[in-house]
Amino acid sequence: MGFPKYISLAILLFLLLLTHPANGQIVFRELPNYHINSSDSTFFDINRERQIIPLNGDWKVYTADDKDQKKVDVGIPSIFQGNGELIFEKNFSITPAQFKNYSMRINFLGLNYTADISVNGVIIYRHSGGQFPFAIDLPKDVLHTDKANLLSVKLYYNLDSENTIPVKQRFLFPQSFGGIIRDVYIHLVPNISVSDLKVSCNYFPGLRKASLNIQSVIDNNMFPVKNDSASETGNFTLKLKIISPSGKIETASPAYDFELKRNKEKSVVQTIEIGSPVLWSPSDPESYFVEAEIWGGGKLIDKTGQTLAVYSLQTGKDSLSLNGAPFMLNGVTYVPSFENYGELATYDRMEKDIRMIKDMGFNSVRFAKEVPHPYYLSLCEKYGLLAFVEIPVNDIPESLAQSPNFITRSKNYLINFMKGYSRFSAVAAIGVGSSYLADIPAHIELIKSLVNVVKKESHALTYASFAGLGEKPIVNLDLYGIEFLNKDASSESAEIKELQNKLGAGKIFISSATYTVNAGSSNGYVNRHSFEAQAKYFENLIDYTEENPIAGYFINSMFDYRGDFVSLTCGYNADNLYSIGLSGEDRGTSRLAYKVVYSKLHNTEKVTIPIGSRKDDSPMVFILYGLLLALIMGVLVNSGRKFREDTSRALLRPYNFFADVRDQRMMSGYHSTILALITAANASLLLSNLLFYFKENIVFEKVLLSFGSRSLIKEAGFLAWHPVSSLLWLTLIFAAVLILLTAIVKAASFFVKTKVYFSSVYYTIIWSFLPIVLLIPVGIILYRILNADIANIYIYAGLAVFAVWTFYRLMKGIYVIFDVNPGGVYFYSILIVLLVLGGLVLYYQIHSSFIDYLQLTFKQYKILG
Repeated sequence: MGFPKYISLAILLFLLLLTHPANGQIVFRELPNYHINSSDSTFFDINRERQIIPLNGDWKVYTADDKDQKKVDVGIPSIFQGNGELIFEKNFSITPAQFKNYSMRINFLGLNYTADISVNGVIIYRHSGGQFPFAIDLPKDVLHTDKANLLSVKLYYNLDSENTIPVKQRFLFPQSFGGIIRDVYIHLVPNISVSDLKVSCNYFPGLRKASLNIQSVIDNNMFPVKNDSASETGNFTLKLKIISPSGKIETASPAYDFELKRNKEKSVVQTIEIGSPVLWSPSDPESYFVEAEIWGGGKLIDKTGQTLAVYSLQTGKDSLSLNGAPFMLNGVTYVPSFENYGELATYDRMEKDIRMIKDMGFNSVRFAKEVPHPYYLSLCEKYGLLAFVEIPVNDIPESLAQSPNFITRSKNYLINFMKGYSRFSAVAAIGVGSSYLADIPAHIELIKSLVNVVKKESHALTYASFAGLGEKPIVNLDLYGIEFLNKDASSESAEIKELQNKLGAGKIFISSATYTVNAGSSNGYVNRHSFEAQAKYFENLIDYTEENPIAGYFINSMFDYRGDFVSLTCGYNADNLYSIGLSGEDRGTSRLAYKVVYSKLHNTEKVTIPIGSRKDDSPMVFILYGLLLALIMGVLVNSGRKFREDTSRALLRPYNFFADVRDQRMMSGYHSTILALITAANASLLLSNLLFYFKENIVFEKVLLSFGSRSLIKEAGFLAWHPVSSLLWLTLIFAAVLILLTAIVKAASFFVKTKVYFSSVYYTIIWSFLPIVLLIPVGIILYRILNADIANIYIYAGLAVFAVWTFYRLMKGIYVIFDVNPGGVYFYSILIVLLVLGGLVLYYQIHSSFIDYLQLTFKQYKILG
């Protein structure tokens, strides 16, 4: 189905005149009766030597520019909708015993977006942005033990088009909220403690052994004590234990004795080998436990540990392998989204979602487009799901991809991202973004820069997701993901095989297979974008991957979710709901796609998908509205010879007609007003036809998204999906445009010597648009003709010719009634139009990098159209 990008731009530029940016009021939402899951001692690293002080609950919040500091109570974790700079404050107490015996670290499991964090008025950390977890050492010299301490978070949230990750223009991204969105707590560890424990594992299938590389970073933060030399120099012992899934000590490293002075740090790297290890796999998710202990003077001083899944996921020329055996990814994308609460969820609800994904039969899950709560990764290891995690870099324009500032920002983001998730061994692969184009050199260079960072910091596989793949390998990129949106993989079978020959079958996987639903249930899958068609799409996907060697696939997505922008391809929804999931927001199991995929993955009895018959989606209202206009126009034409003569002269001899108007020859105001209404109504009919035809076009949606305006895409989506409302509203708008043009031309008449009457201007404006009336028959059948996709390019050209003809007639009418040189009118009229359109483009370029995103969309045109 062809798509004329310039026709879509013309529609959008008109709609832009009807919209304006809106700054939403900040509204908070918090989960009722939320509690931190401190019973999970492994996740929070709690034992007899370590404890936490939760900082959830009520915080005081006020806007940064509020001089009176009018504070309100807000529960944490929570989210807020709207942009702004807010200050969050929380009082906490430290006992003298805690102050003396423990080192302290504040843990933020996630906030959005940037933040200055201070304690008792002293800034101790600046978070540059991102929802990933991070921790901050709490300096004791700023703490009080005799009174409450004040933790302050100055948080700024406003996603833009250049300086944030993700950027503002996000296609099918989940709704983003500001706030302290996850748990905050102080982690108390002994003064002499293992401050960081890094465990990496290499499993060698041929040798049937695993080699563990364990780095223990030990700090001595003891207070000096008089007449106690041990406070300055201490002798300690580090003991490592590897506990098997059965609970027995599998092996232990030799005790490591060391000396560590006060205020010093020591890094100890040890290697431990496990023979014939118990391997973790999706079918048998058994994990080890790595435990590190610090001993001194015969006493246990500190203990910490983390789980470890021993497995090997490797790419090969012919296939992906897990623990030395061929393996295929049967995965799903998971976007945490819970109706109006965004990603806010209790620990129980998080576990229910992951368990549901596992029960569905998937062996892997891709956390895309949103940074996950770290607890999800712990659950993936527990239930047996390989986790693919990635930074939310998506649809990056070429100019931004080659910006040194953006590259540096992306690298820093990626480093902090990996640091936040480094202790979760279910992380099998780290992604560096999605919707890349291989024919954009800046995209390839950005990928190279980011995967190099991953390889330096992690042993996980690297991957990137492409909207269009090239054939040249990228250094250090292990997996190449292909994105399919409403397009069958089988239709691109030849291209996929060619890529496999060039890059290796074990390196190519379908990173995102998406099918948008906007038609609801129908009588069969022949009706596009119905639930039946979605089920057939995923059935075909799984059949294709079973018959063709490929590393695997990820269905996008497990559940429906909500976004910041209306999606036309998903159908207009007031809540911006994206209907692409195997299950809805309610987590139900009745959706046909859910049943079909479950049946395929469990190899149970086949679920029948009805074929049905194709429904005609042509709105009858277009035909009725057009016939009504034709009837009114017919009555008007037959109302008298004078109107027929005026119509003929206005079309065939416009100069003479406008001269008569200038000279105040008799014109019927009644007839002209009716003609104005018919003109506005038919213009509305034509535009409504175009909007309805483009409503499912992905490129049209991405062009809309390029403006970065929620109001524009929301209003365009509403009009496109509601033909009756579109006809009524656009008729009123076009009528208002005629009145506005009349006022503008009348105002311009004060700059000419000739006296121009208001009635002359009024008649000139209305009769200039007479060619639009000739298109009434076209308006009746336009959608049906476009839907046939036979001669669309000629239709667009014809409409463009009529638009130019109308504009030319308007300019001619103006210079005739002004009685001035035509050249001046042509020059200033075109100049005004260019200034208005140029001003709009310039505004959106400054505020949203519109041109850059539009260029990217046009480069994606061949792929998405």
